[in-house]
Amino acid sequence: MKKASIFLFLSLMLILAACGNNAGKNESGTSKPENQAGENSSAEKVTIKLYTNAKGDPGEPMMKLVAAFNEQNDHINVEHVALVQNNDSREMLQKLDVLSASGEEVDVVLLNNEGFVLERAGNGMLYPLDEFFTASNINPDNEYYRNPIFEGKHYAAMTDASFWFVALNETHLKEAGLKVPGFDWTWDDFREYSKKLAASGENRYGTYFHTFGEYANLIAYTDFKNPQLKEDGTLLFDDPSFEYWFNLRRTMEVEDKSVKPLADVLAAKQHWATDFMNGTTSMLPIAGYALDEAFLNTESYPRDFKITFAPLPRSSEAAEPGLTSISGSFLTMHKNSKQKEAAFEFIKFATMEGAELSGRIPGWKKADGKAVLAKIIGDKSDLVDNQVLSNVLFDERVHTAGSSTVSVAYQQQLKKVAEAGINKYLLDNSTYEQAEKYMMDEGQKIIAANP
Repeated sequence: MKKASIFLFLSLMLILAACGNNAGKNESGTSKPENQAGENSSAEKVTIKLYTNAKGDPGEPMMKLVAAFNEQNDHINVEHVALVQNNDSREMLQKLDVLSASGEEVDVVLLNNEGFVLERAGNGMLYPLDEFFTASNINPDNEYYRNPIFEGKHYAAMTDASFWFVALNETHLKEAGLKVPGFDWTWDDFREYSKKLAASGENRYGTYFHTFGEYANLIAYTDFKNPQLKEDGTLLFDDPSFEYWFNLRRTMEVEDKSVKPLADVLAAKQHWATDFMNGTTSMLPIAGYALDEAFLNTESYPRDFKITFAPLPRSSEAAEPGLTSISGSFLTMHKNSKQKEAAFEFIKFATMEGAELSGRIPGWKKADGKAVLAKIIGDKSDLVDNQVLSNVLFDERVHTAGSSTVSVAYQQQLKKVAEAGINKYLLDNSTYEQAEKYMMDEGQKIIAANP
């Protein structure tokens, strides 16, 4: 009897083992992939963390994309992490650096300019996207206006494209008897417009230049592939465009008195939009993000005038019409992410199929930019001239100088050198030769420190 019991027990164990071996097979006898999605899938929902400099308010561009993605995706949830509450990109990056060094799990990071991407790619914070682009049959150069590349690898996907243009107070133009400029105007013409606009009203400047690095030489951003480096990797600071621009800025400040002095701009510590939106300045060279931040924001900037637009001026009569600068924001993948496939799924959605949902002009070339612009402006066409802006942004002549073959992790440091150079010229009353020597010397130090 005891032997029979043992035999029965062993038989049952063999049957159970056989059932267990078949549990992982389908009807054809092949093994099922782990976590395969299907009608009976019980795979856990993956949560990925998105770090930005946004507050996380529902109306913010990136939060619109997060909400749309989460609503339609049943296996990935995007959790937004606000590192700052003042939209300060540099403060956000400082905090992100600390988190990265501590090994904190970060999946996706929104970076607000190409220089930030190159910096973080260079210091090893970011993970390249090439393998994911390849797996998805995506050629980023055909998809996005800008593609930050470091050491031959793509590290970001562009979310929004901020085309640069000149915003003009339409009322001031009429008072000065001036027409809206077209693609043929130059920076010399811009200076003349600024003088006439300043003279047409009391306590009015014709132009406002903020402290952004682009204002150290806007020509470097339109006429060159890299605004601080030549294509052979040497510094661009000795290019004649810098001398022309520095002299233009000083002449407009000192002789024409048509521009708010840089010293006053620094002392005021004000938002870039303040003077233009309150009507004390007539022209403002700026990028597309100005639309939702200020031009259409009647709550923060109530006004009684309409804004019209012009292309960025040409550097000279010989320069091609339509040359502009396109900046923007980028989604990147953090090296610490343990959910890289899920992270890329969100990046792809936010920069391609869902890009038009953000409320900004997409960085995706295949989006219908004119339709998106019309939707952004909506019923506020009394505030901005939609037709003129659409022509300025999407005219067939609009183009950039192209993508640079030079990409360095210290691009942002060089940008600061250019900022310091024009500050030295305008604030310290140095000669241009002294300012150029300063920029070349400081730039060479940075290059030497990054062999």
